[in-house]
Amino acid sequence: MKIIFLIFIAILFPCRLVFSQADSVITYYTDQSELLAIKAHLLLKNNALEISTNNQQLNLVPNSPLGIGAGFNYMGIGLSLGIGLPQSSKNLSKYGTTKRFDIQMSLYSKLIGGDAYFQLYKGYYNANPNDFISWNKDYFPKLPDMRTISFGLNAYYVFNHKRFSNKAAYSRTQIQHKSAGSVALGYFLNYDEVDSPEGFIPKEFPDSIGNDFNVKSFRYFATGLSVGYMYTWVISKSFFLNGSLIPGFGYKDIKMTNGEGESGIEKQPHAQLLIRGALGYENKHFYAGLTGMTLIRNIQYKDYEINLATEQLRFFVGKRFRVKK
Repeated sequence: MKIIFLIFIAILFPCRLVFSQADSVITYYTDQSELLAIKAHLLLKNNALEISTNNQQLNLVPNSPLGIGAGFNYMGIGLSLGIGLPQSSKNLSKYGTTKRFDIQMSLYSKLIGGDAYFQLYKGYYNANPNDFISWNKDYFPKLPDMRTISFGLNAYYVFNHKRFSNKAAYSRTQIQHKSAGSVALGYFLNYDEVDSPEGFIPKEFPDSIGNDFNVKSFRYFATGLSVGYMYTWVISKSFFLNGSLIPGFGYKDIKMTNGEGESGIEKQPHAQLLIRGALGYENKHFYAGLTGMTLIRNIQYKDYEINLATEQLRFFVGKRFRVKK
């Protein structure tokens, strides 16, 4: 999924940062918020974890089902709801069962944008067993008691809001007619808590690997400022491509507990990266799009490096209607 997001970002490099006076008479985007927009979507969410030490990397992933749902936008108000599709017994046998509660919200206004999320996941599996042992079974090693709690907020100000529309790329209540971009300056805070009573090494692995990854739980809180760039490339009247790259820098407080129950606390600088992309289609009868977002957070504690990624990928099809007053 991250590869898709990085492809979107490739459009940022040819951006123009200087505009001529003639641009002031050009209509960069038009508003469609007076129309009722109804859409259906397919949605995939994830909250993955990577732990690295001694040139070894442990990939821990939840079993995230594909979701289906519907939503609407009208006069600046939008709501979208969905449910996860049932998983087959073969899927559950291979990847295990993940219980989850996942809410992600977004704000797209003319001047300000933002994202907030709350995720509670229980039940993970190890996605790279062959990096540690010879594994030829038809299922992945599981950590059924592993639990993660994550919540956060990212808010930013859109400087070039007279030419660039965030709504046109994501809520689709506006239509971007001419390519434009904007610098974004914002604030973020994140909290992650990860716990696995038996450690992060599956029982099928040798004890020596557990000695290398001697971690039972950790939590951290981070806050700081972010600055980045967003750009929409209007390819034609019907197609556009959008990308955002917003790194953040600040401070974090880390607490980590090893297998013996011993805890340590560190305070250190923090870095994170918010990547967002959208591919859209416009037609007089309907509109469609693919949007993606990933928030990557990094933690370094003694010999360990931990990366967490909150990810979302959505495909949707919608139609706008004029409502009689």
